[in-house]
Amino acid sequence: MRTKRSTGSVRTGSDTIPPELLAHAKGRSSDLVKQLKKAMQAIELDIEKNDGLYPYNGGRLTQAEVCRRAGIRNASLQGPRHKATTKLDVDAFVSRVKKGQVIGNKAVRQTVTGRADAWKEAHQRIGDAYHLTILRSEKLEHRIRELEAENQSLREQLARSADEKVVSINRRKGR
Repeated sequence: MRTKRSTGSVRTGSDTIPPELLAHAKGRSSDLVKQLKKAMQAIELDIEKNDGLYPYNGGRLTQAEVCRRAGIRNASLQGPRHKATTKLDVDAFVSRVKKGQVIGNKAVRQTVTGRADAWKEAHQRIGDAYHLTILRSEKLEHRIRELEAENQSLREQLARSADEKVVSINRRKGR
């Protein structure tokens, strides 16, 4: 049974715990909770960035994985202070995230393969469009060379016929 002494110490059984030690222990507990919350936010961002796939640990999200990401030992959640609070929060988080997530090596592999195939098809379409554009460009360049040659030929014919009475079509009065 815990009793408080007038000196500010807390007594448990026959031992007295100094208030500084209690403050330090409470600080460690709050730091652990902060680390876990930060890790859970990072995990949600990773899953969002990867379209529902957790990119680490083979796609499996567990309590141990959350602890690893938080930089704490999994056993920390088994203590009396966290077992009824923090551990339940982590378990609820894992359950909630697993509902909207692709789970299992086979399912993850199939999902990733499907996405890779979709990207491969998109890349192929872009490549095909690029090659068609190159072919059209070459065809247009060839047509431009033909028209330039025809234009040059017509200019030469016009220059040779300068001695004859040829009037330019573009000439108008007042110019």
